[in-house]
Amino acid sequence: MAKFRWLVLVLMGWVIFGAYYAYDAVSPIADFIMRDMNLSRAQYGLLFSFYYLPNFIMVLIGGILLDRIGIRRAGGLFVSLCALGVLITALSAGLSFPLMLFGRLIYGLGSESLIITQNKILAKWFKGRELALAFGLNLMVARLGTFAALNSAARIQALSGSWQLAIWVSAIIMFLSLGLFLLYSNLERAKEKNIADGPVSLTEEKIVFKDIFGFKPAFWYISLLCMTFYSAIFPFTAFSTVFLQSKFGFSAIKGGFYTSLVITGTMFFTPLFGYLVDKIGKRATLMMVGAGLIIPVYLSLALTYFPPSVAMIVLGVAFSLVPAAMWPSIPIMVEEKRLGTAYGLMTLIQNLGLTLFNWLAGKITDVSGGNYRNTILMFAVLGFIGFLFALLLKKAARQEGNRIELPSKLAQT
Repeated sequence: MAKFRWLVLVLMGWVIFGAYYAYDAVSPIADFIMRDMNLSRAQYGLLFSFYYLPNFIMVLIGGILLDRIGIRRAGGLFVSLCALGVLITALSAGLSFPLMLFGRLIYGLGSESLIITQNKILAKWFKGRELALAFGLNLMVARLGTFAALNSAARIQALSGSWQLAIWVSAIIMFLSLGLFLLYSNLERAKEKNIADGPVSLTEEKIVFKDIFGFKPAFWYISLLCMTFYSAIFPFTAFSTVFLQSKFGFSAIKGGFYTSLVITGTMFFTPLFGYLVDKIGKRATLMMVGAGLIIPVYLSLALTYFPPSVAMIVLGVAFSLVPAAMWPSIPIMVEEKRLGTAYGLMTLIQNLGLTLFNWLAGKITDVSGGNYRNTILMFAVLGFIGFLFALLLKKAARQEGNRIELPSKLAQT
């Protein structure tokens, strides 16, 4: 049983690798997309906003589907939507921007619910064990997908002369992820025959909308922290290659490499922070530290010409610390029967912010005449707001008596 849960972790990590690669593959080739298709920065930002657009509600519906039709069938649907969406985006690249947006929408329709699916899978197989470490390792492989996209897409364009080919590569990888999820489904189906003798229960929680009103303040604070923190990170990485080209005179390849330093940090630090969280707890405290770290990073990038390498690495540390403490906190804060609702609602709130701030980042830059200074300062403000929510979370957790500040073995007993 122990060996099987680690196999589950490996398979789900590589499934999510494909989803993250497809999301970020357009970032290093942003300049080529905008020039070839005659797009403004705000229009380019819609490639990310349309990804999040259906997830105002789909993440909750996805949670319900997970319960009603099961993880295998629901997860298979979600990963199939991802593959279809990336395929549509590749087919329409350079030909029709509305169809590209439609493809990103279909892809987003499946991808965020697929992430919830793997969260539930990990929470079930690692409950009371190495939960934070499992989340950390899973995030490491997911960020590897982003790292690979940021370092390969511009090179594919440079070698082939076609930015469209870079998107086709992301489609191929996404279809491989589909195959890996089907493999996981078959293995789990075989394993279920012996599950009665093991410690893991794969029974599904019932998700109902009325449960939304039963969450305590700590849950809302961590959800708002999630929104502000990710809204300060993902829109930045979407525009950072072009920002680095504009401010520091980097090439698209060099800009993509420097952006990937953020992801490199997460690959090294997220599993370590996950292990640390399991051992010492202090989840709310570590989230405060992580949110606070991004404030000086963005102030440096916006107001100085210091070489950006250190800033990008520190941003990667923050991007490791907060998720490593945040996502494993939910099974501690929320009873198991409402876990799907909690993850779905938290992701919905996160996507509200990402939809707005991906568009707003492009709009502010357009209004500023192509200068990214005000946009980067906006990300610093989001970091400060996230720090305040982390502070409120720590206070609420203490008042509510929940155990997110305790080590995993004590917090999940």
